[in-house]
Amino acid sequence: MSVLETVKQKVGITEEKPLYECADCGHEFRSDADPDSYWSKCPECESSETTQIE
Repeated sequence: MSVLETVKQKVGITEEKPLYECADCGHEFRSDADPDSYWSKCPECESSETTQIE
C-alpha cells in the first residue's frame, strides 16, 4: 500500500477500485485501468481476457 493510500484510508477517503476476474487463470484483482486499455491485464498471467465482477 502506498503512503497516499494509507493516508486516505486513515482519514476515511478510500476509493475502492473495481474488481476483475481473469478468464484464463481465474485470478481476482483490483485495478483502475480502463478494461479496454492496453494496461488492463491480469497481474498473474498477463492475459487481457478479464471481466469486471464488482
